[in-house]
Amino acid sequence: MASQNSRRYKAESLEEVPVRSSFPLPWRIVCALYSVARGFLYRKNHTINRTLSNFVDITAKASSKPVDGVYSEDVSYGEHAEQYARVFRPANPGTEKIPVVFFFHGGGFAILCAASKTYDRMCRLVAKGAQAMVVSVNYRRAPEHRYPTAYDDCFEAIRWAQAECQSGGELFAAADATRVFFVGDSAGGNIAHFMMARAVQSDVSPLELKGVVQLHPFFGGVERSPAELRMPDALFLSLEFTDWFWAAFLPPGADRDHPACNVFGPGAEDLSGLALPPILVTIGSNDILQDWQARYVQKLRDMGKNVTTRCSDVCHAEYILDDVMQALMDESVRFIQSSAS
Repeated sequence: MASQNSRRYKAESLEEVPVRSSFPLPWRIVCALYSVARGFLYRKNHTINRTLSNFVDITAKASSKPVDGVYSEDVSYGEHAEQYARVFRPANPGTEKIPVVFFFHGGGFAILCAASKTYDRMCRLVAKGAQAMVVSVNYRRAPEHRYPTAYDDCFEAIRWAQAECQSGGELFAAADATRVFFVGDSAGGNIAHFMMARAVQSDVSPLELKGVVQLHPFFGGVERSPAELRMPDALFLSLEFTDWFWAAFLPPGADRDHPACNVFGPGAEDLSGLALPPILVTIGSNDILQDWQARYVQKLRDMGKNVTTRCSDVCHAEYILDDVMQALMDESVRFIQSSAS
């Protein structure tokens, strides 16, 4: 396992990564259980069984005592119950101020939360590995709260942190506001893109964005990509359910060429003139979204932006397994450390 872990996310392009024909038993079990559950979770009218969704989401409580060397606490940033951030801080940060990482969770904009055990674990790994303060943003979810609620909530959390830093609040006393990063997985990677675009066009001082990490970001479009045609029944995230998530999130009547989905499609914002920070995008050769992610990278590079890719042979969300999660967080930490110096 350790040797396999050491090889993950080392390739810089998908051409260097094989497509796997077999997957570990724990992952196959997870996918089988999810396949059964999603028929009860996601309704054909693009509503969700929220009671069941919350029941199957295994969560972790914030802890004022160190867990894996990291403290955590839940703090409200808005007037709604779902508007809170789980803030992680390393137990022994030293005397110097530490970077701030905003983490945006995935789940197709519809499921999971900042307290989900997977995200609690991921954020602890980043906080400890990068010796950083991690602000994991919880936001209101679709379909009860469609576009642009998730984006607005996450930017409200950034504004809240800005105000805390400006006022000298105790929560951010150890934070270095000049070293800020946005990290997100799947739908959270999509959110990180839009938070980056908003932040560089807004006065968020004293916050200074130094880098963005997008872990298997959730993008799409009306056109069917080669990967979508080749693997419509991809493990964990199939074509049917990418379509479901977009239909549940986008405004009623919108198609997948809406700028929230097809971020460089018709009607999308022109980012070519923006001073974007360095960006890291991770891509899996067994992820149905891989072509959209690769196109995203190429579009940014065509604009002259600084984009690094790290590719592996994983499926979408396979990082819920410990070995893949560790490898993915190690890459994130290396990027943060190199960009923060």
